[in-house]
Amino acid sequence: MTSLVTGATGFIGEALVRKLLDRGEDVRVLVRSRAKLERLGLPVDDVVEGDITDPDAVRRATEGIDVVYAIAGTFREAQLADRDYRAVNVEAVGTLLNAAIENGVARVVHCSTCGIHGSINGSPADENHEIRPVGIYEETKAAGERLAFELGRADGVEVTAIRPTPVYGPGDTRLLKLFKLARRSPTILIGDGMAAYHLVYIDDLTDAFLLAGTTPGVAGEAFLIGGPEIPSLNEILRTLAALDGREKLDFVRVPAKPVWLAGWLCEAVCRPIGVNPPIYRRRVEFFMNNRAYKIDKARNLLGYEPKVSLREGLSRTAEWYRKQGLL
Repeated sequence: MTSLVTGATGFIGEALVRKLLDRGEDVRVLVRSRAKLERLGLPVDDVVEGDITDPDAVRRATEGIDVVYAIAGTFREAQLADRDYRAVNVEAVGTLLNAAIENGVARVVHCSTCGIHGSINGSPADENHEIRPVGIYEETKAAGERLAFELGRADGVEVTAIRPTPVYGPGDTRLLKLFKLARRSPTILIGDGMAAYHLVYIDDLTDAFLLAGTTPGVAGEAFLIGGPEIPSLNEILRTLAALDGREKLDFVRVPAKPVWLAGWLCEAVCRPIGVNPPIYRRRVEFFMNNRAYKIDKARNLLGYEPKVSLREGLSRTAEWYRKQGLL
């Protein structure tokens, strides 16, 4: 079986390519820069250089492919226009599915996000929870997933979607601010810290992608993929402090709602005049939004079982940060 991985130079894509290679599988990658691929040291010989939005490049990349792992996407980036999100997270999905249909690809595993469900009220959410994206990233990811399923159903390509919870591990720096926050004394925290922040370690996530690419009978299904525990922000920060040799954290808590309102005011005043606001609502919402999810469906249909505990995953990540001189 030959697999195509798009977004192979990103955090998730690189880890997935390495796991496929370790399994002895034939792998092709679609990347914008062969040079970046070489800097990462990924030993892939079958490389198509081109953009995910380029129909010709995508058509060449999908020729002779059995399974596509569609990882490429635009994450939250400063100064990125809404049309850029739509071009990559929606329109490029159509380009990829059409090329897969044309070239007889059997299955496409589409990378979505748990964020399409918005902040979760009450108990952990499953895949049937309301789709209520907030923000252009989540909106376009929801639209891209919907389009992938529609095209797959219409033209006979098996489409499976993975909705990862926030992913972390060595090689990624998105949680670095949280690690640094846990080192401060006192630790200034917006809100009460009780909101759940369900993480998934990179190795567990790539296992889920491979299961979605090989398990029969899961076409048309979406799967939330998270780790074995659903910790609160307080619990994550305390775990990080313990890993750093501190027995407890002294919290100074700032009420979330006034800070959120200040962010709204800053954005309203600064953006029309082209100034970056000192406070963003999204940054405040990180501390407010509840991200708790059930992974029962992935367990039952895919045989997915996360292996890396929160403490072990955070420990490995902290060690990598230290080696990089980031902590």
